[in-house]
Amino acid sequence: MGHMCSRPEMEELSNLIGDFIRYWGFKQIHGRIWSLIYLSEKPLDASELMQGLGVSKALMSLSLKDLLNYDVIRETHKTERGTQAYEANPQVLDVITGVLRTREKKMLAQISTAHKLVASLPESDQKSLNINPERLKSLGSMIHEAEATLDGMLSLAQLDLKTWSNVIDSPNQES
Repeated sequence: MGHMCSRPEMEELSNLIGDFIRYWGFKQIHGRIWSLIYLSEKPLDASELMQGLGVSKALMSLSLKDLLNYDVIRETHKTERGTQAYEANPQVLDVITGVLRTREKKMLAQISTAHKLVASLPESDQKSLNINPERLKSLGSMIHEAEATLDGMLSLAQLDLKTWSNVIDSPNQES
């Protein structure tokens, strides 16, 4: 099997996905590995991925562990060589909401707690720190809105949208 990144087009796609996923707080290598696994016709093992991406065994091992922890990829079968093969989790919405739930929700909770600590400082301390009270209040509102929006997105993701597709796909009765 020729390795997938031997073509410049595939390498470019893999790198761009890596850049995108890095924007969301992952490492570029996570996106590069995921793109190869996702696009492959069959599950891939670590040696195929290392060959395809030209990375070390240590980096591959750590990266696969991270991707498994976030349920972005899943273990499938053992290959003829006895190595573990991996496939992409086909439930992309579950992956996204899982990351949002485990990482962004936790991050927002920490921001909210830190904001409340600053907001609870005596007014004299806030003045000495040159804090604008209106901006501090506004920041609290932004944090609250971000938490509410995230909660809304997570609860929407749990809805069964099949019933909506029936409504959307049904022919218009009023002709």
